[in-house]
Amino acid sequence: MSDPTLTPSPGGAVPQLDAGAAVSYGWEKFKTYPLQFVVLVIGVFAVQAVWSLVSNTITPRVNGIVGLLVSIGITAVGLALAFVVEAGVWRASLGVTRGQAPSFSQFTETHNLGPFALTAFLYGLIAGVGFLLCIIPGILWLIFAAYAPILALEKGMGPGEAFSTSINYVKENFSQVFLILLVCWLIGIAGVILCCVGVLVTYPISRIAIVHSYRALNQEPITP
Repeated sequence: MSDPTLTPSPGGAVPQLDAGAAVSYGWEKFKTYPLQFVVLVIGVFAVQAVWSLVSNTITPRVNGIVGLLVSIGITAVGLALAFVVEAGVWRASLGVTRGQAPSFSQFTETHNLGPFALTAFLYGLIAGVGFLLCIIPGILWLIFAAYAPILALEKGMGPGEAFSTSINYVKENFSQVFLILLVCWLIGIAGVILCCVGVLVTYPISRIAIVHSYRALNQEPITP
């Protein structure tokens, strides 16, 4: 079930599926709402940092199958928590394409959070397995299933439907989507290189750019 607050506002134009247009749009929207996006990103990193400290404290100092199972459980909880808090940035990125200002309340919204967290968790898990199977399968999965978490968050799709829809999107527009995702990943790396502080800027820009391409694939109008 889709969230009525995530319905694109009328009156805008359908964007082009283009890397330059997507990144430019992401930059312009970040410049419009810099403080709101930076606060959301800091919130994500703060939660992840706290969980890292907690997990290091409670991770068992024992070997064997019990220690391994507990460690796997702690890692799984950490991943799920990361996906949950990241949903706020995705909600804000979806919102600005409809002319809605980002707000910290998006960090705590729960609508479609279950489908999003499960889909995002499976997205990362399957990618990890793919990388173990010779890297290339993992890269292809990251590309073809890239829009699945967004579909789950906005439209409430379950993992199966979200993955199949995303794969169909990419299959029909592979070269454009690959270039957009590649540019977004490079932007993210650049943010890390800039003493990690740059991530406060590059993180939301890349998310908005991906949402821009998502709207283009759906043929949905966006607010300029």
